[in-house]
Amino acid sequence: MVSVSQRALELNDKGERLRSEGNLEEALKAFSGAVLASPGYAAAWLNRADVLDKMGREDEAEADRQAVRSLAGAVQSYSLQQTQTEPTYHWTTPAPPRKLDGYDQNDMAGPGRYILNFFLAGFVGLLITFLLRNHGWLATWISLAIFAVGVIILVAEGPEALGLNFESSTR
Repeated sequence: MVSVSQRALELNDKGERLRSEGNLEEALKAFSGAVLASPGYAAAWLNRADVLDKMGREDEAEADRQAVRSLAGAVQSYSLQQTQTEPTYHWTTPAPPRKLDGYDQNDMAGPGRYILNFFLAGFVGLLITFLLRNHGWLATWISLAIFAVGVIILVAEGPEALGLNFESSTR
């Protein structure tokens, strides 16, 4: 699939607007800029060929059409159909980013979150992080809650909650 720069798309849109206004010289400059920004952008080549035709520069227009035909063999995202008036083309837009359960797919737990959750909740934190690895910071919040419950129990019960009995120690 051909990668088309944002600059090429903007210049092509500008050229289409200028062509519809009848400003062929400026439209030609805009389409030429789009071709330079993304040489594989067939739409810009076709639009430039159309403007060159309207300006009476048929040889240059045919050279641009030949460039599109050579691109068409290598690029499958365009389907070209030759007609007597203007060639048509179809651009396939990329699909939007996928989301998993409302979370961005790129928001996966990395090594840092595994380490943080291990310090907060031990091996249970690691398991929770693994199970909820595609759910953003949810696993960290659960591990933090487990940590908080542990601290509350420790404060309420004292050292005996850990099995430590300092009164019976012999020294």
